Amino acid sequence: MNTDPFESSLGTLGVTTTNNRGHTVEEVASMATERLVSISDTAPEPIKSQAHLFKDATQKVISYYMNEAVKNHICTICNQLEKQGHKDLANIIRRL
Repeated sequence: MNTDPFESSLGTLGVTTTNNRGHTVEEVASMATERLVSISDTAPEPIKSQAHLFKDATQKVISYYMNEAVKNHICTICNQLEKQGHKDLANIIRRL
């Protein structure tokens, strides 16, 4: 029986936790940005500076669209609750 060796790499893994709450949109956007944009310590300073600006802009865009997704999800839930005759519960959720 022949067995071919193989290598596998997961990369860097990390864990981010919170205490008695879920992650905020900003925290998740920051985690996503860290996965999407990396900046080399050995990059020339002008490139490193430009990369940091890009990273900050990327995080703001991700955060904005995640907030929009949350608003739309809440709207969908409230509409479904109203369809099922739970207008009072839908109004409570809208005020959260």
